[in-house]
Amino acid sequence: MKKVILIAFIGLIMFTSCSKEEEVTSTTSLELTLMDDSGNIIKSAFVRLYSSKEDMENGENQIKLTQISDESGKVKFNELTDIKYYWFAEKGCVNNANGTFTTNYPLTLYATNTVNVIMSGTGNIQLESTSDNPYQVYVNGIPTFEMKGGTTRKIQFMPTGSYSIRVLQLSGYLLYPTDETYSVVLNCGKT
Repeated sequence: MKKVILIAFIGLIMFTSCSKEEEVTSTTSLELTLMDDSGNIIKSAFVRLYSSKEDMENGENQIKLTQISDESGKVKFNELTDIKYYWFAEKGCVNNANGTFTTNYPLTLYATNTVNVIMSGTGNIQLESTSDNPYQVYVNGIPTFEMKGGTTRKIQFMPTGSYSIRVLQLSGYLLYPTDETYSVVLNCGKT
């Protein structure tokens, strides 16, 4: 009887050891759930994964194949390492450029790391200077950048909505600088 209990105990230890070994060899994953501003899922969106912010911004050195979100708005990248990741998700003019685009921390090894990703409609604002003079550009009252004369500048992935664009001449005037304000309504996918 003691031998049977001992054999059962040894068998239990060996079975438990095998289970722990399987956990160690399991994959490290990143699962993203894509949603709009109202919390509705976004299916059929393309998601690209990167190991650096620069690669994401330039669309270079993509990790793994592009994933497409399923009926529940999810994509899952498997067999990853424990680093910080970046992603760009898009469906038409809706994307995550103004939402979550990174894990902010290295992934937890041998676990499924989950992140909710908010996507919204975006467009681009393009400014073209036909003057030889430099201008300070303000977007909604905030100084955004200086623009040299004779140049074009595009602000990409701006959330859709209304904007106030002010351009203030910095030099090259006699008495008063040119100071103009424009109202812009930015629609999804438009420039």
